[in-house]
Amino acid sequence: MIKRLKKYDNNEGFTLVELIIVIAIMAILASAIGVSVIRYIDKARQSMDINNAKLIKDAVTAHAYPSNYQGETVNYKDPETGQYETYTRGWVYVDQYEIRCSDVSTALAMIDAGLVHVSDDFAVKLAEAEEDGTTYFPSAPDGDYVGKTKNNEYLFDNKIKVHARTAWNTYQLDVYIDDIGELHLGASASNTIRKGGHEKDKKTAQMFAERLGLDGSKATPIGPQNSAR
Repeated sequence: MIKRLKKYDNNEGFTLVELIIVIAIMAILASAIGVSVIRYIDKARQSMDINNAKLIKDAVTAHAYPSNYQGETVNYKDPETGQYETYTRGWVYVDQYEIRCSDVSTALAMIDAGLVHVSDDFAVKLAEAEEDGTTYFPSAPDGDYVGKTKNNEYLFDNKIKVHARTAWNTYQLDVYIDDIGELHLGASASNTIRKGGHEKDKKTAQMFAERLGLDGSKATPIGPQNSAR
């Protein structure tokens, strides 16, 4: 008679404690990887914003501003000397939703550089308005142009929008024209959404300006977060 030997399985599996430990380790690793991935993605988004902001900087620098430039008059206090200087100021504001140009000239600078797109008729009428010292707003949307804001800015919807999430969520390039027609640039940025508007975040603004190569540039408070459409 052949005796059958009984097989015993010595693999008893994981205990509950061992499973909890393994799951905890996996959770910690997943969390660490997730944080690293998020940081990497946001750095890539920041780089995209800086590259776009450099294109805007080049556009507003290249534009030939007229002697009757239609910016707003500001009294700028020099942080080093404490002296006040008077400038005519314009801006290009960018957030996660839109681009806003303060006046005819900054809008034309963006259009001429191909950063926003409108019909030839709109561009010609804007150029005529700049020359005449007047303003022109189409009665309906035109290309990237959406409409004018309550502050009479030119509002555009375009792929150049803020992509970063943690470093900043808005930025602004400022154009200053002095009494002799010389161009000065400024930059501001903010990473805090506030009801009713944006206050300048000095640390964020300085970091943003430095990355644009505008260290020591003029800085004024950034505009409201969202415009009235």
